[in-house]
Amino acid sequence: MANTMLTKIASYIKKSAIYLLFIMVNILIITTLLFCIKVTVTPLHLPIIYILSTILFILFYICKGKNKEKKEWKEIIIAILIGTIIFGVSVGISGSIYDTTADGNTYHKLAIGALKNGWNPNYESSREFTIQKGNVFDVSDENINALWVDHYAKATEIFASVIYAFTGNIESGKAYTILLMYITFGIIFSYLYKNKKMNLLAGIAIAFIIAFNPITIVQISNFYVDGTLCLSLFLILYACFSIGEDSNEDKELLKENFFILASSIIWCINAKFTGLAFAGIFCCAFYFYWLYKSYKEDKENFRKKFITYTCFYVITVIIAIVIVGFSSYMKNTIDYGNPLYPLYGKNHVDNMVVQEQPKSFKNKNHIEIFLISMFSKGQNVSPSYSDENIEPELKVPFTFSKEEVKNYSIPDIRMAGFGPLFSGVFIITCIIAIVLIIQLIRKKQYNLLIPYLITLGITTLLLIILDGNYWARYIPYVFVIPVFSIIYLLANKNNKLSIILGTIISIIMIINVGLICAVQVNNIKVNTAYAKNILNQFKDYAKDKENVNIQLNHWGLQGVLYNLDDMDIHNYTVKDEIQGEKEGYFFKYE
Repeated sequence: MANTMLTKIASYIKKSAIYLLFIMVNILIITTLLFCIKVTVTPLHLPIIYILSTILFILFYICKGKNKEKKEWKEIIIAILIGTIIFGVSVGISGSIYDTTADGNTYHKLAIGALKNGWNPNYESSREFTIQKGNVFDVSDENINALWVDHYAKATEIFASVIYAFTGNIESGKAYTILLMYITFGIIFSYLYKNKKMNLLAGIAIAFIIAFNPITIVQISNFYVDGTLCLSLFLILYACFSIGEDSNEDKELLKENFFILASSIIWCINAKFTGLAFAGIFCCAFYFYWLYKSYKEDKENFRKKFITYTCFYVITVIIAIVIVGFSSYMKNTIDYGNPLYPLYGKNHVDNMVVQEQPKSFKNKNHIEIFLISMFSKGQNVSPSYSDENIEPELKVPFTFSKEEVKNYSIPDIRMAGFGPLFSGVFIITCIIAIVLIIQLIRKKQYNLLIPYLITLGITTLLLIILDGNYWARYIPYVFVIPVFSIIYLLANKNNKLSIILGTIISIIMIINVGLICAVQVNNIKVNTAYAKNILNQFKDYAKDKENVNIQLNHWGLQGVLYNLDDMDIHNYTVKDEIQGEKEGYFFKYE
C-alpha cells in the first residue's frame, strides 16, 4: 500500500514538472512567434499562454492510441494544481528578493525591462527603443551592455519579461531558476524511483544533488543564466540516456522524454551561447548512438527510427534557433555573418574568461587551470576582484574555513566554484568512474558503457579545448562525474560496500551544497533588507520633490531604473554629477 502511494506521488510530481516545462517552453515559443508579427509582450501574455499550455498538457496525456486506456483525470488535475502552486510560489519568492548583482542590474534587467515595455528585438536594437516608444529611459550610447542585450541569447529575459508584464515587479521574473530546479528534481526523482525501482531515499538524494547544485543555488536570487543552462543540460543528458535505454519499452515514457529533450534543448540553446555548443555536441553524439543501437537491435525498423530521430532533431533545432533564437542567432548571422557575434568573428569582443583569469594561468594549459581551480580555496581571484599579486591558494581536500565558505555568497565565484568539499568528492568519484568502466567492460554491459563513455569523453574533450575551466559556472558538465558515480553506487543494491560508499558521498555532497545554501540565505536576507530600505527611503524623499537628481554608481547600471518605475517613481533625472550625495540602491541622489 505504501509503495503504491509513493509511486503515485512520484507520478504526480513528475507530471507537475512536465506541466511547468510546458508553460516555460511555450512562453518562449509563443512570445517569439508573436515578435515576428510585431506583437510585443503584454500583461495578457502570461494568462493566455498559461491556459493554452494547460490545454496542450491535457491533450498530451489523453490523446492515446486505440488500444490504450484513457488516463485518469485525477492524476492530470492534481499535476496541474501542484504545478500552479509551485509556479505561484516561485514567482512570489522571486518577487520578494532583490537582485543586487552587477550583471543582473546591467544587461539582464536592461533587456527584461525593455521587452516588458514593448521592445521587439526582432526588428530593432535596444538603443533604438527610446522613451518615445515606451521605454522608461533612453539607453545611453556608451552603455556596452546594450551590445549584450541585442546579440546574446534571450531565453531567460523573454521568460522574465512575460512574468514582469503580468506582476509589475521586475524581480519576479527571475523565477525561472527555481522552476527549473523543481522540474529537474521531479523528473529525475520519478524516473529513478518509479521506473528504475531505486530506493526512495536514494532517488530523492540523487535528484536533490542534481537540481540543488552549487551553480544553481548561488543564482536563485539573481538574473544569472548559468543555473538555467546547467539544469537544462542535465535534463538533456537524462532524456538522451533514457531514450536510448527505453526506446522499445514504455511508449508513454518515450513520448515524455522526447518532449523533455526538445524543451531542454530549446532552453539550453537560448540560455546563452555556450548552450548551443553543449546541447549540440551531446545531442549529436547520442543521435549517432541511437542510430547504431537501433540498427544493431532491429535492422528492419531502422529506417523508421532514423526518420523519427532525424525529424525530431531538425524540428527542434528549427524551433530553438530560427524561432526562439531569431533575435540572437539569426539576426547575428544576417547582420554579421556569425551567429555568435560579438564573441566571435570580425570586430568581436575580447574573451572575458581569459581576461578574468589570474596572471599565473597565462602559460598553463586548460587541464592545469582546471585542476588548480578545483583544488584551491573558494574565492574570486581575478583582475576585477583582487590585487595583482593575489593568486589561487591550494588546500587539502575536504578542508575549509569559515572565511572561505563566506565567499560562496558570490554568484559567479571563480576558484573552486563547485563548493568547499567538492575537490575531495571529485578525486573519489573519478576513481569510481574508472572502476565502473572496467566493470562494465568485463560484464559486457555495452548499453550502459557506451552512453557513459560518450558523456565522460565529451566532458574531458570540453575541458581540454574550451577556455574558462577555472570558472565552475562555465563547466557545468563536470558535475556529471560525481552524479554518475553516486547513481552507480546506490543502484547496486546487492553490494553493501557500494551502498555505504554511495551514501557517504551523497551526504558529503549535500553538506557541500548546504554550506553554500546557508551563506546564500543569509546573503539574500541582508541584501534584500538593504535594497528595500534604501528604495523606500528614496521614495519618501522624492514624493514631495518636483525632481530629484540621481547619479548611477556605474554608467551601465541603468537596469535599476526599472525598480524605480515599479515603485511609481518617475520624478528624477540621471546626471553625471550631483551635489550633496545620499546613498541609494546602485545610485546616489541629492
